[in-house]
Amino acid sequence: MRRDALQRHAQAVLQHELRRAQSRLAALPDDSRRSAEDASSQVTSSLVDALLAEARREPALAQALESIYGPERRWDPRAALWVAD
Repeated sequence: MRRDALQRHAQAVLQHELRRAQSRLAALPDDSRRSAEDASSQVTSSLVDALLAEARREPALAQALESIYGPERRWDPRAALWVAD
């Protein structure tokens, strides 16, 4: 399962929800607003980590996530860039 795809999706959902809450957040002092946004970002990242940890224990969840986000990319030596000496 591609962690990067899941993380991008989670961040997109977070940004959407922050935009929806923009008027309520605007009423807060700048420091409080930034703290709320930072905390939301940390929670989102922790949720992704927890979901991935659970997927390592639950094959059905791993399969579901892989069907949505695709398989983990494998290293392909042909894709590496080589710098000439």
